[in-house]
Amino acid sequence: MSQDPIAIGRSFFEQVLGTGDWAVAEKIVAPNVVMHHPSSPVPVEGYEAVKGMLSAFRAGFPSMSMTVEDAFGSGDKAAIRWRMQGVHSGDLFGIPPSGKQVNVSGISIVKVKDGKIVEDWVSEDTMGLMQQIGVVPA
Repeated sequence: MSQDPIAIGRSFFEQVLGTGDWAVAEKIVAPNVVMHHPSSPVPVEGYEAVKGMLSAFRAGFPSMSMTVEDAFGSGDKAAIRWRMQGVHSGDLFGIPPSGKQVNVSGISIVKVKDGKIVEDWVSEDTMGLMQQIGVVPA
């Protein structure tokens, strides 16, 4: 397995989040991973908790795709600028499906140790997402 944080971060977004294939994640995400996400008031700790949160998000957008638009890094960290596109066709944390197409951008900074992501700091356009699905006025 690569030790390159850029390659590992790219794989996480394209091969795991972009497809929903968590079998790949087991190879590149540490059991004790910590995710700092703007929609959670506390860090999401542990592989199963991170998988649960991100799988619940994907349930709201079952056909979502993730595109890595830029990736760079230094040392044990990589910044991944990404874009998510999909149709809100499933329940999203209690928000009923709107049927609306969304296009959301974000940046994640991943820290890698021993070839696995151990920490992820996420910044995304959550307000834009809520506007696009009609929860918040545009």
